[in-house]
Amino acid sequence: MKGSAAVTADRLIDEIMGYRKAKVLMVASYLGFFDRLEPPRSAREVARLLRLDARAVEILLDALVAMGYAFKRGGRYGNAPVSRRHLVSGRPGYLGDNLKYQEIIWDAWGELRHCVKKGGAVRPLEYWLLRHKGFTQEYIRGMDNIARGPAAEIAAALDPTSVRDMLDVGAGPGTYSLAFLSGNSSLRATLLDLPSTLKITRNMLAAHPGPRARATLKPGDYRRADFGRAAYDLVLLSHITHDESPAVNESLLRRSRRALRPGGRVVIHDFMLEPDRVSPTFGALFSVHMLAYTEAGRTYTAREYQSWLRRAGFRSIVRRPIAASARNSSQILVATNPG
Repeated sequence: MKGSAAVTADRLIDEIMGYRKAKVLMVASYLGFFDRLEPPRSAREVARLLRLDARAVEILLDALVAMGYAFKRGGRYGNAPVSRRHLVSGRPGYLGDNLKYQEIIWDAWGELRHCVKKGGAVRPLEYWLLRHKGFTQEYIRGMDNIARGPAAEIAAALDPTSVRDMLDVGAGPGTYSLAFLSGNSSLRATLLDLPSTLKITRNMLAAHPGPRARATLKPGDYRRADFGRAAYDLVLLSHITHDESPAVNESLLRRSRRALRPGGRVVIHDFMLEPDRVSPTFGALFSVHMLAYTEAGRTYTAREYQSWLRRAGFRSIVRRPIAASARNSSQILVATNPG
């Protein structure tokens, strides 16, 4: 009966209505509300700056105040401390790009009922990446928002100085490669991703000219790309395996092993479920997220990853938590190519 206790009627109502709060935050971030509340402004001023309807803006701003993300004083609205830290663009803790991505992908969640009937996304990730204008940029930038902390932690745990060449599969914004490159001035990194993604990656890496000079951007679809032969000391698969089926993931690991030198390591970084698949809660709900916008993805257990690694020929598998105290904590599995 795990998970059945302590659910009250009040909690049920809060969760039913939770989508309303989420949608207000996503839309306000997408439209740039929080940037316009520095300094505090009236609803009419915000509406004029953003070219929006003044009545609608006032309603949304009042909701943000009620939720604790803004304050209202003398007819003017301003950002609450949490919004200043995390929702104003350019701030170190900015998460707004991730909220913009969530706003776009909202339509995929709207089709969840049909996904359950179909067994997969009505419009899978490929649709959003290749056919939805603006999605790729918000998706990649949103990944960077949430990757910086885990990337630094993983690079420190794995000691970048022990790596000469690394392959970052499905590199996205390049945040993880950048963490490794910043920790080892001799390391060279190859970042593999779709051409449309790498256009954004290139712009994001431009702010880091030193590490950028040692990064090679390699266009390709990681589902089919040849990773090479004995070319790397480390292959990183960060937050891509949850998008894929077990068969695709096993293929990724077989190609990763071929790409590694003897003694080289593969690193899988992802959200992982316990064997019962109902904990942690974030991981169970993230699996639904995958159902909503991928063809065959889900959140996997560490045991599943370990079995795929062994079948691919890896040994000495080590498991380590990442951002352990966070609600969206993740894990890495590090395995060695015996040669």
